[in-house]
Amino acid sequence: MESPPQALPPDRPVFIAGSGRCGSTLLQSILNTNPDFLIWGEHNGFLQQVAAAYYQAAHPRFPDLKPIGEVERVKRLRDARRWPAWDNLCGQAGFQARFQNFVRSFFADPKGQAFRWGFKEIRYPRDSQDRTFQFLFDCFPEARLVVLVREPRATILSMLSRWVFSDQQHGNIGIAELDQRILAAAESWNAQYAGLHRFAQEHAKGCTHVRYEDLASSKTMQKLASFLQASTFHAKREMGRVKDAADKTGPTAVRIQQRIRRLQPEIENLTSEMCTFYGYTSAADAEMRRLAT
Repeated sequence: MESPPQALPPDRPVFIAGSGRCGSTLLQSILNTNPDFLIWGEHNGFLQQVAAAYYQAAHPRFPDLKPIGEVERVKRLRDARRWPAWDNLCGQAGFQARFQNFVRSFFADPKGQAFRWGFKEIRYPRDSQDRTFQFLFDCFPEARLVVLVREPRATILSMLSRWVFSDQQHGNIGIAELDQRILAAAESWNAQYAGLHRFAQEHAKGCTHVRYEDLASSKTMQKLASFLQASTFHAKREMGRVKDAADKTGPTAVRIQQRIRRLQPEIENLTSEMCTFYGYTSAADAEMRRLAT
């Protein structure tokens, strides 16, 4: 007698979230040193729209709660005695399965060798209405989220010198514009991590956070490996291969650092909530001194 097919193990995807220039590419590379992991790069945050569609579809008549197969659904649709206005091919289980398969089609290992697939993305949550991670956790209950955080002033320096003013390397930036950019970046940093923190509190079992400044620590790697139920990662190998380091000594970078120091009280006021939670209150000055070396 033929044995019934064994059920496949549940998906255990891994997602990395954090602000721009927080070191997410480095952490992505570290996780990929383990052959069981396949962590892809950014995708411009398109899953926010997918998540919105998933939740907006909810209606008392859709998806149908009746446990009926697809063949029977087609048969019912063609039954002239019935009112077919709300007939659909998939019921509740099939509805979710279609979204699961959609996500898998972008990120799961096509060869099925790396069973811990996932991605890193700096665009979630974009705002308080962003339900991307809730959608992913609903579809994949065994999902794990790693929130990577970096001290805000170091992050702001890296973002502005590397991205915003990359084409203005002679320091010829107006103070008013520069100050506005710095304070907007500080506000954005706090808002994004506040959203991630709220989600992590609601899903404590599936979420953890790591500080960029601690990535070189063997204790941090052991903690991360334990959380992800994985063997150790080869962090040291990747730490020496960090690419696209932010300029810290050019005229523009020096000017940005000067304005960050000048705006320190305002930055601290905007980021104090999340800085306190992530333990940066006493470490901020040391981090800024490190940036100048």
